[in-house]
Amino acid sequence: MERREDLETILAYLPLVIQDSSLSWPSSHLVEVFEALTKGPSHSRVDSGQTLSDSISDMRQSLSLTPHLSYSALQGYALFFDEKMSKEESSRWFNEVLPAMACLLLRFPSLLELHYLNSENLINGVETGLRVLCSNKAGIVFLSQELIGALLSCSFFCLFPVDDRSSNRLPNINFDKLFGSLISTGRNEHQENKIRCITHYFQRISSCIPPGFVSFERKILSIESGLQAFPDEGFWSTSTVNLCPVEVHTCGLIEDQSVEALEVDFANKYLGGGALRKGCVQEEIRFMINPELIAGMLFLPAMEVSEAIEVVGAERFSHYTGYSSSFRFSGDYVDTKERDVFGRRKTRIVAIDALRHPGISQYKPECLLREANKALCGFLHACKNQCIDHEDGVGVATGNWGCGAYGGDPEVKSLLQWIAVSQARRPFMSYYTFGFEALHNLNQVTELVISKGWRVGDVWRKLVEYSNQRLRSSKKRREPKAGLFDWLISTNAA
Repeated sequence: MERREDLETILAYLPLVIQDSSLSWPSSHLVEVFEALTKGPSHSRVDSGQTLSDSISDMRQSLSLTPHLSYSALQGYALFFDEKMSKEESSRWFNEVLPAMACLLLRFPSLLELHYLNSENLINGVETGLRVLCSNKAGIVFLSQELIGALLSCSFFCLFPVDDRSSNRLPNINFDKLFGSLISTGRNEHQENKIRCITHYFQRISSCIPPGFVSFERKILSIESGLQAFPDEGFWSTSTVNLCPVEVHTCGLIEDQSVEALEVDFANKYLGGGALRKGCVQEEIRFMINPELIAGMLFLPAMEVSEAIEVVGAERFSHYTGYSSSFRFSGDYVDTKERDVFGRRKTRIVAIDALRHPGISQYKPECLLREANKALCGFLHACKNQCIDHEDGVGVATGNWGCGAYGGDPEVKSLLQWIAVSQARRPFMSYYTFGFEALHNLNQVTELVISKGWRVGDVWRKLVEYSNQRLRSSKKRREPKAGLFDWLISTNAA
């Protein structure tokens, strides 16, 4: 195992060590704790939130992990399992779920070794083993759902070392801040319900571990992506690619769409955003109902400007209602998506991060270009790995990317995504407006554009023309006379 380059990149971020050419837990005491947990509360004495909190501290001490968990994190574990769970749920958790998680942890070293052994023969010529997928280098990792269960069990018990993660632009991966938010946040029902999604996931896999796989891919926008040239302003303005059909949905959710499509994650550049902290909007909610997405936070550093992350196969486990502070877990979800030849659910999620709070700068040519290229990177089918996936007929399901909390112009963003979907030769775009009033006439605009016979380059030039007007109005401190859609309709109605 010592000579594996992939393992060497990730080993410092794992709680395991190499001993006698094999992966193992570094502490015999920790193994004894796991073994006691597998036998239930009568052996482990872990039968409450408080004793669970104490056990987590003991595990971390045996691994010499620093820093110590915060008081709020430890109290958060105690509060949730002692006061937020019913007695029936709590009994099942400590008698059935926790022992199953401990079994996974005992098997974690052998599961990881088996993973590396199988990764060598999974796809000819493609490296798929667990490793840090560094920025500026395309790559893909395949993980079994069982191995992901073990990784997320490590997160639950806060067993991952955190030294050097932030300096290497890796997000938080342990669950301490998630549980700590129960103590440090005032009105925190949404945080409690995020945790309910996570505990429900563990309840599900404790009774039946899913047999499939999930892939995590860092995509890089480059000439190697199948483009004849790197997309600059000239590339977009001269594109003669036909615009794809658009389906506008004024209600419904991206994750509930039933056709084969890339489902857009309105991402933070750090994958998962505030999923394991206090965040509870589109990306964070997706990570709660499809918890296997969290595994990518272990080994995927922040995205650069011309990068996207695509995850195929993450299973959904929870129903929910609400959004942000009104988010609530509402029960079990049985995922019925078919699996592909690699055992991945045919759920394709692409994470693309938009400009944050760009204000009037979003209308500058360089910002329009940045957003168009970011979307194109996410929507392109990476040529390097075409041998492992067939994307004929796979469109894009998206919505108000970079709007809402990020402050983007929804009208501009919708058309930028449309030209990116079309340039990527995707067959359609399903657009979910989430009730945004600004997009009430999106259908009218797309029908107008298609009736004019415009192509990608024509729409790009219109976006630039409108944006220049916005910039001029801003310099003169004038309010714009019309939004993009009204401007397009009024200037092109004839």
